[in-house]
Amino acid sequence: MTHTYAKPHSADRYRLRTFGTLALAGPSDDTLLGKHGHQHRRLALLAVLAAAGEKGRSRDQLLIFFWPDATQSNARHSLEQLLYAIRSSIDEAVFAGVNPVRLNSDVISSDVAEFRGALERGDLERAVEEYRGPFLDGFYLSDTSEFEQWLDAERARLERSYSGALERLAQSAEAAQDHTTAVRWWRRLAETDPVSGKNATGLIRALMNAGDHAAALQYAEHYEGVVEQELGTSVGPAVANLVAEVRAKTKTERVSMLKSPPLPPRSKPHAAPVPADATPVDRLQASRAPRHRSVKYAIVAVVIFAIIATAAWLRATFGDSTLPSATERSIAVLPFVNVSGDEQDAALVDGVTEELIAVLARIPNLRVIASTSAFAFRNSNAGVRRIADSLGVSNVLEGGVQRAGSRLRVQVRLVDARDGSTRWSEVYDRETKDIFSLQSEVADAVSRELDLRLGASALAHIKHGSTRNIAAYELYIRGNDQALFRTDSGSRAALEYFRQAVALDSNYAAAYAGLAFVHWRIGFGDDSELSRPDRLALAEQAALKAVALDDSSGEAHAALSFVRRDNYELASAETELKRAVALEPTNSRFHEWLVQLYVLTDRPAEALVEGRRALELDPLSPSATAEVAHALLANDRCDEALALLEKLRSLRPPLNRAGLIAADCYGQKQMWQEAIAEIQRIQVNGGPRVQALLGYTLARGGRADEARQILAALLDRSRRINGGAFDVAIVYAGLGENDQAFIWLEKAVNDRSLGFVWMHTFVDGLRGDPRFERLRRRVGLPKR
Repeated sequence: MTHTYAKPHSADRYRLRTFGTLALAGPSDDTLLGKHGHQHRRLALLAVLAAAGEKGRSRDQLLIFFWPDATQSNARHSLEQLLYAIRSSIDEAVFAGVNPVRLNSDVISSDVAEFRGALERGDLERAVEEYRGPFLDGFYLSDTSEFEQWLDAERARLERSYSGALERLAQSAEAAQDHTTAVRWWRRLAETDPVSGKNATGLIRALMNAGDHAAALQYAEHYEGVVEQELGTSVGPAVANLVAEVRAKTKTERVSMLKSPPLPPRSKPHAAPVPADATPVDRLQASRAPRHRSVKYAIVAVVIFAIIATAAWLRATFGDSTLPSATERSIAVLPFVNVSGDEQDAALVDGVTEELIAVLARIPNLRVIASTSAFAFRNSNAGVRRIADSLGVSNVLEGGVQRAGSRLRVQVRLVDARDGSTRWSEVYDRETKDIFSLQSEVADAVSRELDLRLGASALAHIKHGSTRNIAAYELYIRGNDQALFRTDSGSRAALEYFRQAVALDSNYAAAYAGLAFVHWRIGFGDDSELSRPDRLALAEQAALKAVALDDSSGEAHAALSFVRRDNYELASAETELKRAVALEPTNSRFHEWLVQLYVLTDRPAEALVEGRRALELDPLSPSATAEVAHALLANDRCDEALALLEKLRSLRPPLNRAGLIAADCYGQKQMWQEAIAEIQRIQVNGGPRVQALLGYTLARGGRADEARQILAALLDRSRRINGGAFDVAIVYAGLGENDQAFIWLEKAVNDRSLGFVWMHTFVDGLRGDPRFERLRRRVGLPKR
């Protein structure tokens, strides 16, 4: 059946509804798109553009979203057909702009645009009224995972904004003593996340303030049942204490609600017995779960499965020695559970886990799984023995942290992976300021149970590496959040966290090391404040300060290594990085960075050894897997590298390093269309270096016009920031304009933008020119 739609005048506005069921309504509020399956792609495109707002979406991004597996020409043809179909059925003026493509707000309005606008204006009530359900609820396109990944991320982002607006409205009502309105907002907030202890506490307290103790008690009992059914555990202490309070006020007999008593301290030294194969989520209150928990866990399960498959591939390729036997002394520290469920405590709880991993990693003769692999099992339903088998360890340490005011309760359990039995357990009740001594107590107890002793390195780290200022510590943990480093604005936020940390404690070595890394990272972005040499000078100053404060800090020496490498002091860079490895031999990232240094200095065999060591220490780490592929590429084993990287394709967001290494492999094989596709797959999350390498591969693939468009943008950026010359040189090399390439390479040496993790294909294209060998000598690389 053919559907035809009248073409109204542009002044008539259409309405795109994205919250709840996706649909397009006409001027008379009649649904034009939304009832028929063949209209899904049109609606999906409109939704993507509506969510993008005034920025719109580039055509290349739209190709990746909707036709990721099609050839470039077919995808572009399909996009033109789709745009034409939408114009024909709605209005010729529906789109504003050609590239990027934007929606014309004079023709189509959308609830998501009005939601965002209301938030920006501070009109929170208007914003929450626009939100009528999850973004594109129940909507899917079956043939494009890229669109689904974008949708999951956008849906979660909008839901967080909605929840945040509701919380601010509830808090404002409370401040105004408008308890009835506060109850209304807290109730809506509780509906967004029925298992959130924070939301439950807010609603119960609001009902009590409104004088409705019976309703407060009724909701508390309902919440208890939801938590038991959804999470298989009891409610957190904050809710339990409130329930006790409301029961007292309603003179109702209190029933037992907790499996372990709340703070203040208890004297019982051991935790209650638990099933041998249970996970922390089975025993402790889980940290705040998102609304779409099942979807999130499914994605996590897919990723874990894919990377475990990588471990199996490595065993088959390199032999059983690649991943060690679980019979040796080895341990994985699973992410400790945030028992209270309060988001404000999340950084502190993760910091406890990270610090325990760092201290235990310094115990001689103990192999400690790095945090990337350990944190992959956060919220996993896998049992302890299965987790241990996946990670190849003989012991698992797990626990939970509960914070109440200035007090902490930490429950810890050491599990023997062979039979799931508890080797040791303890409950610690401390003041929050004593968290650092508590961490050393736990590490010491674990080492004694494993018949090991804390060595001098571990003791030095405990003494010098931490701070006694809990506020500085929490700032450091927040600054160390790797998610921040995906954007320039995130890196600057991390920089501010570290600056505040050292302002509170001027002797905090780890925070100075963090400062050094962030200065180094910011120098690769669009830094309008400082040139890259000046930014490197600040990084070196911070790294030297960190080393002076704590010479036993591997992070400090690694940070100094990065600075020295980019200042062309390669011998010093290697010395510092090897010092970091000697101090923290089980830190997988240091071994990954050695892979890059050895590839750079033409030592491919050593690079492969370090790559395998990194993966042994962090078997579920995507970056460690990518560095093994990098080392295989350097050893001219591209087919093996590509097979390994294929197992990372399910990661979302995609790992940029993996995509670039795959593109490099395809370039070595002269498969330029495949190389282009790999870089386009990561283009959405990539920076100027990814754009430059895309320009290079487009030029080598016969698409010079597109490469020159990228070149023009990179030239403009170089003028704006007075740097970034290396990115320009890459595209000139791809276009075969070697004279220009070498001119810009010389500029790159001076502005410190020279990319030391070069594409092999890029290097090979210049290697025969004597100017290239002179350039290598100038930056300290050995003669080939």
